[in-house]
Amino acid sequence: MVESFCRFIDNANEWSGRLVSWLFIPLTFMVVTDVFTRYVLNEPWYYIDINVQIMGIITALGLGYCHLHDGHVSVDILITHLSAKKKAILEFILFPLFLGALCPLLWQLAVNMVAAVQSSQRYVATIDLPVYPYKIILVAGFSLLLLQGLSKLIRNLRIAFPAKSGGNP
Repeated sequence: MVESFCRFIDNANEWSGRLVSWLFIPLTFMVVTDVFTRYVLNEPWYYIDINVQIMGIITALGLGYCHLHDGHVSVDILITHLSAKKKAILEFILFPLFLGALCPLLWQLAVNMVAAVQSSQRYVATIDLPVYPYKIILVAGFSLLLLQGLSKLIRNLRIAFPAKSGGNP
């Protein structure tokens, strides 16, 4: 049951990362258009807020994917020589730091999301974009990161403290 939970979270983050990566295509097109209109046509680009939202969506929904594939910053020189068991124990010991950083951030994002949804918050900028869908996606992305962290914690516990042979796994 626990392993199926871990597989479910891994799959959710794998697919969210793969799907959101396709947003780089419209983002690239919009940035090229922005540069062209601004520097060649000498006209301002009014849709920069969309660029910011797309990049935020890519980042938020890619967090769990990056954690799944060990893509976040780490001090590799310290852990490369550790055995799998020692590395799992170290990650287990450091997990409260992960929670201590992520949980307050996720809490504030959720509070801001609820306020944005209740007020139908919109950008006050060149175009009238709604903000609340973006904030919902931010909370979803950071929640996927938290769940991926829990999945890694479970796997690290299994590596650090393997089940005895003959017992229940």
